[in-house]
Amino acid sequence: MMCSANVKRILTIDQGNSSAKGVLWEGPEIIDTVRMEGSAIEDLLPLLERGEADGCAYCSVRHTDAKFLETLRRLVDGRLLVLTASVALPVKVNYGSRSTLGNDRVAAAVGASELCPGEAALVVDAGTAMTLDVIDEEGNFMGGNIAPGMRLRFKCLRTETDQLPLVDCDGPVSVFGHDTVSAIRAGVAGGMACEIADSFRMAGQMYGCRRIILTGSDGERLLPLLVQRGLPVEKDVNLVGRGLMRIFNYNVAREQAFD
Repeated sequence: MMCSANVKRILTIDQGNSSAKGVLWEGPEIIDTVRMEGSAIEDLLPLLERGEADGCAYCSVRHTDAKFLETLRRLVDGRLLVLTASVALPVKVNYGSRSTLGNDRVAAAVGASELCPGEAALVVDAGTAMTLDVIDEEGNFMGGNIAPGMRLRFKCLRTETDQLPLVDCDGPVSVFGHDTVSAIRAGVAGGMACEIADSFRMAGQMYGCRRIILTGSDGERLLPLLVQRGLPVEKDVNLVGRGLMRIFNYNVAREQAFD
């Protein structure tokens, strides 16, 4: 087994439905980032092949090729943590079955607990799906909701109607639309902001949440809409990676989870 002193730089890899993101950390500082559209996570390997990482923490919402994981393990001399339901966490998870809980949701919650220690918060990950999860004052995962993400909503309006166009995510969002495109954009993005606002209100009543931690590919688009509504929101584009790094260090200290 290794000691934490041997692991100075950690590469975290978050494989989502639409893209993969690698972040190289040295302590709490970010040294480098790589983002790839699709599932070409092999393109993240140069960060490891340059010998810049001493360890790697990986989570995925997709099926992962075993050969890729073996390559990762070899490049970090076995210091690879693949986040699964059996990996020890620095927080408690209150969920029916952890095996059915997305590992990206777990990592984002752990990352949020690192950002706001001692505070309950609503953790919003706005990607292909939008998840709205609650952590309590001790950082424990208390449950949450899953909703369609922005692109899925735009796509659904196009595929499930005869005449509505497919609208992209980029462009101004008004309170009320003045043509079909702006009306769809206002309805989708504004509707998501209202969902977040209502979840935050309920999370405040039930768990004392006073802050929203926002991440995900559509976080940048939703941020001004949440600020416009007077919500206390903080965006962290590397939230999942931050959580993976904390889980990695926690398991190094426990000398487990590395197979």
